[in-house]
Amino acid sequence: MIESNARECLQAMGGDLLSGQELEAFKGVSIDSRTLKSGQLFFCIVGPTFDGHAFIQQAVDKKAAGIILSDNKQRPTNEADMPFVIRVNDTLSALQDLARFHRQRLSVRVVGITGTNGKSTTKEMIASIAETTFKTLKTRGNLNNHIGLPLNVLELDKTHEVAVLEMGMSAAGEIRLLADIAKPDIGVITNISEGHLDQLKTLKNVQAAKGELFDSLHDQATAIVNADDPLVLELATALKTAVKQTTFGIQNPADVKADNIKATGGGHDFTVSLAGSTFPVKLPFLGFCNIYNALAAIATGRSLGIETVNMKTGLANCKLLSQRYEIFQHDSMTIINDAYNANPKSMQEALATLVEYPSPGRRIFVIGDMLELGDLAQSAHTDLGKEIAGHSIDMLITVGEMTALTAKEAHSSGMKKDRVIVFDKREDASEFLRENTRPGDCLLFKGSRGSGMEKVLKEMIHPEAH
Repeated sequence: MIESNARECLQAMGGDLLSGQELEAFKGVSIDSRTLKSGQLFFCIVGPTFDGHAFIQQAVDKKAAGIILSDNKQRPTNEADMPFVIRVNDTLSALQDLARFHRQRLSVRVVGITGTNGKSTTKEMIASIAETTFKTLKTRGNLNNHIGLPLNVLELDKTHEVAVLEMGMSAAGEIRLLADIAKPDIGVITNISEGHLDQLKTLKNVQAAKGELFDSLHDQATAIVNADDPLVLELATALKTAVKQTTFGIQNPADVKADNIKATGGGHDFTVSLAGSTFPVKLPFLGFCNIYNALAAIATGRSLGIETVNMKTGLANCKLLSQRYEIFQHDSMTIINDAYNANPKSMQEALATLVEYPSPGRRIFVIGDMLELGDLAQSAHTDLGKEIAGHSIDMLITVGEMTALTAKEAHSSGMKKDRVIVFDKREDASEFLRENTRPGDCLLFKGSRGSGMEKVLKEMIHPEAH
């Protein structure tokens, strides 16, 4: 993690030193007084529902080495054991500036990852591959935004050789900011589809916002390009000529290509063609989409110069984050928890996964609303209902106002009425599932974060805790 002093903070972020000496040192940063450690630098971040200035005294009591604030009225007054204090105009911008300054001093190779779907999973796969050969830092959890990414960058030290950083967004300009801080040497765009349309309105705007990662690559950088995604391919045509490209795909010609794909029940086996040679991969994750994520990770590993045998080991040892095609048994039923988030494309992937899963009992699709779709919301939920009716699903359970449209369309498109169950409340859905599922059934849970489908699952399994 960063080890620096007040002088370098002033150099990185500007501001005024209100107390303390320029050579006073700190190790690490924090924006949360609850987890702050002695000797760290505390940033008083101001948000819509919180103000870090309210916790300055706690930071002083915990022996913070320094405090970055913007409200001079909140400056600590007790001179005993006082940390150094720097006043800036905007503490969040100061955090980002310090991260940018720290990144520029390091020789670490940075992999930046964005895309509508699969960012976190691809990040985990790339990091697992990189760790076989290099000392690697990766984005913790889903800390991928304008606060989380700087905090991850500030965890880097001189011993790190590779950093794998996820870059999330909900509006134009956000990826550009994150890339300006992280300075990626390799840029990965997993795919582009409908998402964050409340802010971005159109798919072309989503494409442009994701494309900010490719736009930010320096001349010696490498772009990892999904050869099967027309919108990503279009972005690749606009890359600087000096930027190298490595393509991955299944359907179209690519530098890293998967063939001979076979579902195994718990994942997929396939053959990878790479640089004139082939090698087998056993991917222990559900979801056809994870083949693409694995190919993106292999393409990145190739760009990092990692040997094939190590890439296979990295994929085999990878552990995905929770609620991403997480599979387990409960009362002799198979539960597939993919409730972390949802949009039209990922719903289609989840539906296909459920249809293909070898289940001795019924296949039950339990879904919540897809959010942040703007004007597309109604048609997207209706189209999903039509698609569900065209597949071998034994029961559809919907929770929420928008997925009620999905249920209505599924019934209109031929799904029997007693196989389509609509709920307004999560608790009612959980109770129904407890009483009407049976051994051998396979249930897949999917929905946007705000729909809380993981809560439906938890209440179904542990009703006594709710």
